Amino acid sequence: MGGIDMRLEMLGHQIEWGTFNNAAKITASSIGVFNFMMIGPDDEKTCQWCSEHIGRVYRLGQFMPNLPKHVYCRHYWDLEYLGEKAQ
Repeated sequence: MGGIDMRLEMLGHQIEWGTFNNAAKITASSIGVFNFMMIGPDDEKTCQWCSEHIGRVYRLGQFMPNLPKHVYCRHYWDLEYLGEKAQ
């Protein structure tokens, strides 16, 4: 039973983060923001792929990796306002 419980927990995590990241993309595009930065912790638990991509900016509609990238991935999309001046 421990294996099933662990797999259900992993599935729950993937669904939760996937839903959050997709909602961020939909909400941002509805208000005219199309640039996203991958953010999250960069520590000993961070995989090599995530570590190399933290801080990169992607534009919706071009190549944009799906997040979460792997099981227990802690990274997510944040809106990136490129070319806009702070008010």
